[in-house]
Amino acid sequence: MKNFYALFFFSLIFLGGCSGQEELDELLILTGIGIDQGDDQNVKVTFQATNPQAQAGGESGGGGASQATSYTFESEGEDVVAAVFNANNLLSRKLFFPHISSLVVGEDYARENGLHEISDFLERHYEIRDSYMLFIAKETTASDILNTFPPLDNSSIQNIKRLVEVPGSTIGLKDGIELEDFIRWRYGDDRDAVITGVERVTKETDSSNTESLNEIEGNKNALRLTGLALFDKDYLVDWLSYKDSVAWVMINGESETVKNYTVPCRDSKGTIGFLLKEMDIKAKPKIEGDQLTYMIQVRGHFNLQGMTCKIDLSTDKGVTELQDIINTNLEEDLQTSVENAQDLNLDYFGIKNYLFKNQPNQWEKAKDDWESLYAQMEITTEVDVYLESPGARVGNNEES
Repeated sequence: MKNFYALFFFSLIFLGGCSGQEELDELLILTGIGIDQGDDQNVKVTFQATNPQAQAGGESGGGGASQATSYTFESEGEDVVAAVFNANNLLSRKLFFPHISSLVVGEDYARENGLHEISDFLERHYEIRDSYMLFIAKETTASDILNTFPPLDNSSIQNIKRLVEVPGSTIGLKDGIELEDFIRWRYGDDRDAVITGVERVTKETDSSNTESLNEIEGNKNALRLTGLALFDKDYLVDWLSYKDSVAWVMINGESETVKNYTVPCRDSKGTIGFLLKEMDIKAKPKIEGDQLTYMIQVRGHFNLQGMTCKIDLSTDKGVTELQDIINTNLEEDLQTSVENAQDLNLDYFGIKNYLFKNQPNQWEKAKDDWESLYAQMEITTEVDVYLESPGARVGNNEES
């Protein structure tokens, strides 16, 4: 028995070796990937990686010029797989994928090639998670987005990720749209997908080097989120307007607990800005006989943030008028957004999937006539949000 234990512990010495481990200085830690149409029908992949030579404060040890905290590298191949593997020929470190936070796809590539090849490769790769944010570069390339030095963050990938995460930002997505969302919608839920768009604020200015960061005008190097990119199966086909994108976020329950919103005054001369709070949103399709209906209900309250209308909020009549304007505009915006989806014959609100899960018997009878059913769908919207606070003041500054 003693010989057995001796042999056992002797074996552990050899099994516990470090031959399978990789040292940090042998890895290139990637934070983002961009994919574009390359030359001669090739695919171009741009990698954004942390700069292992950058030191605290961005200064070199010899007191020289500051270094960027991230670098980008480009590689091409006949497809995504070849482009990624070809990158090993130009890098002195092994690509390390687990820290990727975002994938950016150029608009031209998304329109011409679709996302099937990309999603298939990234979902299979053993080091890549599919729970990172997905973006479409609007009217530009993914390479252009990744090669932009933003004024407030260390890299463009970090910047666009924070643009999604900042409370009350843009269209109000609380978590962003991830690759796993696209895959689930496309192949699991049988619904048309949308993806967050990103664009350069100014395209004329070259911000691909750190010298441009010395400019005080931050817009020259800024990125911003746009409306949602709309997909028919794997291919980009259109862009949703800002209002339609906000409606998609609200109807699908993807919004934060608070949402900035603006509507025009009753005479269209002026603007009302307010903060929607604690919204309770219900969106339910229903088949009755040969008729499909879609009811959207919104309940909640709002805080007034700014107003250029001449409404006296010191009276009940003024408060009622303000609430009526906001409720009416919200109803119209939600109604229009679903009607636009009908016109495109694309189901990006997930109506088919809802019917399949919640009205399986009715859906089984009606699914063969889906296009006609969807085109004739009746939409009803009911919005009831009330004023919680008019802000620090009630009256308006008006000339006597």
